[in-house]
Amino acid sequence: MKKNLFFFALLLIVFTNAQNVGVNTNDPKATLDVVGNPSDATKADGIILPRLTLAQLNAKTTYAAAQTGTLIYVTDVSGGSTVQSTAQVTAIGRYYFDGTNWRSDIPKSTIFTATLGTGAGATTNATIPATAFITVPLPQVTKNIGGGLWNATNNTYTIPISGTYIIKSSIRLTDGSSSRSVFQAVGKSNIDIPDGIWQTNPAPTGTGRWTMLYTRIAYFDQGDLVRLYMYSDGQVANLSDASLNITLLSLN
Repeated sequence: MKKNLFFFALLLIVFTNAQNVGVNTNDPKATLDVVGNPSDATKADGIILPRLTLAQLNAKTTYAAAQTGTLIYVTDVSGGSTVQSTAQVTAIGRYYFDGTNWRSDIPKSTIFTATLGTGAGATTNATIPATAFITVPLPQVTKNIGGGLWNATNNTYTIPISGTYIIKSSIRLTDGSSSRSVFQAVGKSNIDIPDGIWQTNPAPTGTGRWTMLYTRIAYFDQGDLVRLYMYSDGQVANLSDASLNITLLSLN
C-alpha cells in the first residue's frame, strides 16, 4: 500500500505543470489531463470511479456541501433507498452528489409499479361504486425501489423526494361492460382535476374488452400521498385489471 502511494505521489510530481496534473502526459491542458493509449489494443483506456453498492451508500453519512460534485458508480441497488439522499439511486450506474442528494445523469427508470390483476378480461378483481371518486386497489406491488412508501390499506404512495414525475396508469373494465362515462386520474385527492381524463367506453360488441390509458407529468412534494382513482358515471364499474407506474424525471 505504501509503495503504491509513493508511486502515485511521484507520478503527480513528475507530471505536474502550473498546478495542472497529467497522466501519461507532461503537458496537461487542464486541472487533470488523462491521456490514454488509443492505438494500443491491448490496453483498456478510461477512468474507473469508486464502486459501491446502494446499501453501502445508504450507510455513509459523511457527504455534505463540501463533497458537491463527487462521482461514484453504484454496482447493486438491492434493498432500495433507505435515506432521502439516495432516493434517486434506482438503477445500477453513475451518480453525482449535488450537495444534498445523489443524482443520475442518465435516463431515469421506473421507481414504483403496482397492478390489480393479471389482465384477464373476464375476471372481476375489484368493484368500484357508481357516481363517486374512488381509489382503485392495487394489491400487487411489483417494484418499489425509489424510497417511497406504499400503504396497502389506503392504496396510496408516499412521494419520496420533491421533483417532477411521469405517471402512467390504466384501468380495464371486465369484458362486456355496458357503456358509461369514466374518469381516471392519479393525484393527491379524489376529486375531478384538470389533469384527469374523461372517456366513454363503447357499447359492448362480443366480449367488448376496453382499457383506459392515462399519462401525467407533474411536480410533487416529498411526503405527498398520491393514488390512482376513478369515477364511473351512473353504474358500478367491475375492473379486471389496473396499473400504476411512477418514474422520477428530475429534482426541482
